[in-house]
This record gives sequence, structure tokens and C-alpha cells, in this order.
Amino acid sequence: MKRRLMIGMRKDERGVALVLTIFISVVLLIFGSVFVLRAVNEKLTSERERYGVQAFYLAEAASEMAIHKIDELINTDMLSTVNITNPQTVGNKANQFVGNGDGVGFLIQFVKKGSTPQLSLVGTDGKYVQGATNLGNGSYQYDVYISEKSNPVMVATDIWEFPFYYRAQASATVKSIQKKIILTGDFTVRVQRDNFARYALFTDHHSLPNGTTVWFTDKTDFAGPIHTNERFSFALNPSGTFDGVSTQHHNQARFYNNGSPILLDAAANGTTDVPVFNASYTRGVNEIVLASSVQKADLANQAKGGQNISTDGIHVPNNGSNLTGGIYVQGDSTVQMGVDAGDNAIYTITQGATTQKITVDIPTNQTTVETVGGGTQTYAGLPNGVDELGTIIYVNGYVNSLKGTVQKDTEVTVSAENDVVITDNILYSDYTPASGTPGAPGYIPPSAEDKKNLFGVVAWGGDIRVATSAPDNVNIHGIMMARNGEFQVDDYDDQGVGSRGTATLLGGAITQFYGAFGLFNGSTGQSVSGYGRNFLYDQRTMMGKAPPYFPSMKTFIAFTNDITDKMAWEERHF
Repeated sequence: MKRRLMIGMRKDERGVALVLTIFISVVLLIFGSVFVLRAVNEKLTSERERYGVQAFYLAEAASEMAIHKIDELINTDMLSTVNITNPQTVGNKANQFVGNGDGVGFLIQFVKKGSTPQLSLVGTDGKYVQGATNLGNGSYQYDVYISEKSNPVMVATDIWEFPFYYRAQASATVKSIQKKIILTGDFTVRVQRDNFARYALFTDHHSLPNGTTVWFTDKTDFAGPIHTNERFSFALNPSGTFDGVSTQHHNQARFYNNGSPILLDAAANGTTDVPVFNASYTRGVNEIVLASSVQKADLANQAKGGQNISTDGIHVPNNGSNLTGGIYVQGDSTVQMGVDAGDNAIYTITQGATTQKITVDIPTNQTTVETVGGGTQTYAGLPNGVDELGTIIYVNGYVNSLKGTVQKDTEVTVSAENDVVITDNILYSDYTPASGTPGAPGYIPPSAEDKKNLFGVVAWGGDIRVATSAPDNVNIHGIMMARNGEFQVDDYDDQGVGSRGTATLLGGAITQFYGAFGLFNGSTGQSVSGYGRNFLYDQRTMMGKAPPYFPSMKTFIAFTNDITDKMAWEERHF
């Protein structure tokens, strides 16, 4: 009996063990399933988060593309279309759309790539669509809507402004996770007659008045657009560096070719004469006609303020209490610009035996005229010409000396009937100075970007000359225009004096003939007299900025430079 009982107990124990094993297995299976499910869920969550981040950054990139597209639509497509359209047509259309208060209509008309409109009219908005585009493991797309912020206006003759709002809707999808970003902001399109001030270099004839060739060498650097109605001439390797668009009317360029010049329809002469073009170099473009006598008369009339002036002297036209024009000088003179202790612009002008100090107080809108050895008179207003565009000084004669500092809030043009002689540095009061030596590694050029002071010189019947009294490594800030002459250096070929370093021009040069600045050794390329050129482009002029009353061209341009935005985003799951 005892044996049987013991055997029975062992059988029962075996049954319990089996049940316990099964139970433990089930528990382990449940825990394992939970672990696997949790791991799978965490993996899916992690992937969803990763895809969400990828979609967000892709959408953000698409929104930036949309902003760049707005810039391209206006500053490339619209600019190009306006620029090649008959000027009378542009003016008529601008007046029509301004008169109708239809800024979006103007965009639809002129925002084209070639002849293809880039915007469609959706309701009252102009719309640009960038369809779905694959990138990596996702895709993006964006739509740009442009609407009127306020009615367009005519600012002045041949200048119109069209204010707009924009909304850029960008979205991206990665593995069914979608992110959407919306950028909103505003900008203003300005349409205006093009201006010669936008050139770093413009020549009607790319030679000296006697026909002598002036060569671009390694001592030549241009950082903005250059153009000639003839052909450029290049010597040595390198033959200068050109960072802006370069154009010429003739189909062939001239190359030094080791002293045996040749003409080639090419951007270089093998490895012998090799200019460095960091943008495009186009030959065979249309001629651009220089400024006319009508524009010269306008500058003189702006300075005269409606008065009939025939006697020598310094005239500040007024009605007894208020200024009515600019500053008009009859006869040869000297002009020195400066800034007084109160940070006011001061112009010291001498004509004959008379010297006047003209102080322009912009904050109080007053101008004080002091005749040295005589009296002082203060007037309401500034010598900004009839149209109030900025300070205008017109000299009916020669400017035998021009030098000084342009006050930080001042835009001024000095215009003369004959030669203008620069006798010392001409500097902006407010600018970012250069760092290093021109042509040397690490050189950082001066800049006036985002500054207010702006200067221009126009010599209608003579040259703009850098005098022998000017310092070595002279600095000139401003846009120089010699309508019927050249911008050149006196005694540029005086090898007895030798090299005078570098002439740094922060602005541009627009001339009938290309003036000489110095001589170089044809074998070594070393400067032997005069100055090397360091012509630096004032980037402000690219977007239509110009000294007051500066001569304009027949064509028109359209641009914006104030796109601003604010951002919001949202997320969608599918």
C-alpha cells in the first residue's frame, strides 16, 4: 500500500509540474509578446519622429526656395523683361496699371521667363506653383501667392512703386508624414529708368582719345558690371579679375599676345593672355547710348532753381527765406566737402576771390551760407534741387580742385561743364574700411553697403582727372562720369616719379574714353608709373541706387530689395 501511494504521489507531482511549465511558458510568451510589441512600437515611433524631422527640414528648405523664387521672379525674370521692352511701352504700362490701382496686373504682364508668364491670376492674387519634386526619400512642393498691399504710386517722373504682400506655402512629405510651413511678408517693386551709376566701368570708346590702346593687366580688378561700346583689351596672365557681368559691343576682344596684338572672338588667348571672369563675358551686345544734352540742362536747372544766372559767383537760389534749388557756381572754382563738429555737411567753395562755406543741417532742415570776410544768412530748406532728390552742385566751368568727406546722411552730385580735378582723397564719412593690401591674400575691400552717404561726379565737356598732388594709394568714393572725356591720372607715364601705388575707387567710372592710370612693364607686368586700378563696385547701385540727378539710360529696370518674412508651420499625418 505504501509503495502504491508513493507512486501515485509522483504521478500527481508530474501533473503539477506540467501545469506549472505550461503556465510559465504562457507568462513568458506574454511578456515576450509585450516586449516585441513594445520594441516594434518604439521603432515605429522612432521612425515616425525621424521622418517627421526630415519632413520638417525639407519643408523649411522648400520655404527658403520659395523666398529665393520670389527674388528670381522679380530681380531676374521681371528685370530682364522690363529691360528688353520698348521704354515707351514700359512707361505707358506702368502709368496704366498705377492709374487703375492694379499692381498684380503689372506683375502678370512683366514677370516672364523669355515670353512665358510665370504668374497666373487666381482671384486677385498672382500665383506661382512649384509642383511636387522628389528629393531623397521624400518630396516637396510650394505655392507663392502675391497680393496688393496698397495701391501702386508714381514717385517721380519715370519712377513707380508697387507694394505687395506675399504668402509662400511649402510642404514636404516623408513616408506619409507631412509638414507644412507658411511664410508671409511684404516687399515693394520699384520700376524706374535705368541709370549709368550701376556700372563699375562703362566706356564708349575703350582707348585713349588719340586711339592708344589701354590694357587690362593683373593690376586691374573690377567687382561689378562692366561694358564698352567697342572692345576690351587684355594683357598677360592673368589679365585682370572681373567679378561682375562683362559685356562689349564688338564680337572680338584684343589680346596683347607678347607684344603682337591679335583679335579673337574668345575670352582668353590660350595661356598667354588670360583674364579671370567670375561671371559672364558676352561679346556682340547692343550699343548703349551715353547721356544727352537734355539731361545736362536738367542738372543745371535743378541747381538754378528757376533763376536766370549769368554773373560769376556762387549762387544758392532762394526766395529770401527758403531755398528753391541747389548750388550753382558760374565760373571756375574749387570745392571741398567736409563735416563740421555738429555732424553737418559743409561745402567750402571758392570762385574767383570769393569763398563761401555752405553748411547743410539736415535734422533742422536749414542751410547756412557764410561768405568768408562777409555776412552769414540762414535759409529754410536744403540745396536739394527743384525735385528735392539730394544735394546738387553745378559748376559752369572747371572744378580745379575737388576733395573731402561726404557727410553720412548726404547724397550729393557735383556736376561741371568742364574738367573736374581730384586733388586728394574723397571719402564717405560712413563706410566699412578695407583690411589688408589690394591684390594680396586676405584683402577685404572697403564697402558702403547699407550706408546712406552717396556721391557722384559728372563732367560734361571735359575729363575727371586725378592730380599729381593726390596722395599715393589714393582713395575715391563715388561714381565718376565723364560724358565726353575720360577718367584718368595726370602724368600717368612719368617714370621719374615711378609707381604711385593703387587707386581704389569705391563706385564706378562711366566715360567716353578709357583713361590711363599708369604704365606697366610688358615683360614683367610690374607697374612703372602711375597707379594700379582697384575699382570696387558699390553694390547699392545694382538695385537702382544712384547719386541725385545722375544721368539715366533709355531702358527701364524693375527690382525689389526688401523681402521680409515671418514663419508658421503645421504637421499632418496620413
